[in-house]
Amino acid sequence: MIQLRYICALVLLLISMSSAKAQYTLFGESGTVYFDKTMYIKNIVRKQFIERSDNTFKTYLESMLPQLPENMVLKKELKFNGSETMFVHPKQEIDQQLKMIIMQLGLDMEATTYSNLKTKDYQRFNDFAGEKFIIKDSIKNIKWKITDEYREIAGYNCRRANGLTQDSVYVVAYYTVEIPVDGGPESIHGLPGMILGMVVPSQHVSYFATKVELTGGTELDKKAFENPKTKRMTRNELKAMLKQNLGNFLNEDMLNYILRLTLL
Repeated sequence: MIQLRYICALVLLLISMSSAKAQYTLFGESGTVYFDKTMYIKNIVRKQFIERSDNTFKTYLESMLPQLPENMVLKKELKFNGSETMFVHPKQEIDQQLKMIIMQLGLDMEATTYSNLKTKDYQRFNDFAGEKFIIKDSIKNIKWKITDEYREIAGYNCRRANGLTQDSVYVVAYYTVEIPVDGGPESIHGLPGMILGMVVPSQHVSYFATKVELTGGTELDKKAFENPKTKRMTRNELKAMLKQNLGNFLNEDMLNYILRLTLL
């Protein structure tokens, strides 16, 4: 009789542990990751624009360089629910002169990026100089090589992976298997867990999570993508548009930098 009670207790314990694990896994598939996006402004302006410019725009940037901070931090949020993710730009007070530089150089367009990791659907809502448009394409193919390096980010144990995007941008990512969603900042994805840290050396930019909130049934606001009047275009069509709008004062090297940053 005693042995039977022990067996029953053990069965109940195993059921309880299994249920708790299932709830945790389900819980971990929905929530919000809060990121600090750090842009190394002086390096960007010096290396990507001044060193590549050969006109009066160079003189203008050289005069502004001493006034610029070494870096600036933009707040970003990644909302996720199952196979869907949305990378958004919450409201943030920014120095107006610095904001003007960011807008002039196309360093951050305050875009909203939607990815469906199951269907491979990718959409990015932009408001560029008052013109609203949506990039509608498929999510990128990224070649990953997982390493044995680990670090803690926002309380999670993360493993390093080195990646190369289809447009040859090298990224360093840190992902956690504790959040079973293969998403990450911007449109970077494809690892066995959520990316909580990312460095893009050539773009002089990094993304690191400061906080993670796991919730049930996080809602993704898709209203920006539902207006049929908003112009749709592919990544290649965006490239053509930016070249037309910015080509008068930015050369091809500078445009390519902006495009890689915009389409990360």
